[in-house]
Amino acid sequence: MTQLFNLHDIRVAYDSADVLTDIGFHINAGEFVGIVGPNGSGKSTLLKAMVGALRPASGAVSLNGRDVSSIRGRDLARMVAVVPQDSPVAFEFTVLEVVLMGRAPHLGRFELEKRSDLDFAADALKRTNLLQHTDRRIGELSGGERQRAIIARALAQQTDILLLDEPTAHLDLSYQVEILDLLSRENAAHGKTVIVVLHDLNLAAEFCGRLLMIKDGRLYADGPPEEVITAENVRRVYGTSVWVRKHPTSGRPYILSTGSRAVSARFADSGDHPRLKAHVICGGGSGLPVFTFLLESGCEVTAGVINIGDSDQEAAESLGIEYVEDAPFSPVSEAAESANWNFISSADVIVVAEVPFGSGNVSNLRAVVRAMEQGKRVAVIGKPESYAERDFMDGEVERLLRGLVEGGAAALQTPEAIPEWVAKTG
Repeated sequence: MTQLFNLHDIRVAYDSADVLTDIGFHINAGEFVGIVGPNGSGKSTLLKAMVGALRPASGAVSLNGRDVSSIRGRDLARMVAVVPQDSPVAFEFTVLEVVLMGRAPHLGRFELEKRSDLDFAADALKRTNLLQHTDRRIGELSGGERQRAIIARALAQQTDILLLDEPTAHLDLSYQVEILDLLSRENAAHGKTVIVVLHDLNLAAEFCGRLLMIKDGRLYADGPPEEVITAENVRRVYGTSVWVRKHPTSGRPYILSTGSRAVSARFADSGDHPRLKAHVICGGGSGLPVFTFLLESGCEVTAGVINIGDSDQEAAESLGIEYVEDAPFSPVSEAAESANWNFISSADVIVVAEVPFGSGNVSNLRAVVRAMEQGKRVAVIGKPESYAERDFMDGEVERLLRGLVEGGAAALQTPEAIPEWVAKTG
């Protein structure tokens, strides 16, 4: 595979303040690469460094084996078409006139457009579905149409590489999808290498084959969307907690918010202090609020046994929580029971969520009783009157739950009481 861009440990600074530090990666021909990261992380600066608009204070950027800074502007414009974040058109040019501007790198100083240039422009207009707007003034177009015209100008340059800085910013969702569909077609049908800065992680995950995630001017993650868009990465880079799900049709990851920055900020690592290890007995969605409050309290969380397809399995995966899984609609297997006991044995505390117990999962609760007999600290979530409602074992479950509380387990009426209990326990 042909290597186009190669960035080697570049550092870019403004007024002696580093904006990018130790950035290194390469991009191959034909890739569709998205660059993501919070505002101010250095995404736009990275694009400028890639096309020689900013010279690194150290390190090197090469394109096709040549240092970008050594390539003349006209030659570079024949290799790379750039769509900046803002593309104002000062005069009321027609759409055709704007697109023909993309032919400038191929013309002499005073040379007029030839028939071939008009053909290239017409082809770009056709590919961006703008032929019907050829004679309209650029200022008369909608936001999405104007952006397509700017991209058509880039296509008219006849380059193999497209670099775009937030081309979907300030556009409605339909136009955002339209623009990315267009870029996807250029990548798949015409072999264009597409490198695009995006602020919407869901769009980036859906359309890009590879993502570069930037944090504080450094490359934090690089890989396919399913490896880069994880709950843990988003928490660390964006400072917010999310659920990450798999799209039912595309299989790509997509993000759902779980709460505010104020809550998620408290999920941060505790530095040099050891984290309290908490194991959760859950199922049927009962674990989700327990996971959240334990993580909020700074705990290292595990869970089990959870049936495959259970909503708590999705919650655990989204939060990067290790868990024991087992086949759905069947009793806990010996292997899962053994793995669950290993988690329980290594935990500092065990939390029993408000999960119903029957013949299929009562062994989870019996393991908690055994653990408390061995000195483990336990908390039971739910009001005492709810114990009977969780019992599908002819009284055994209610007896076990009440026995736990009477034996010293903390009785927490709701998951909201977890942080205070953890603070006292830790």
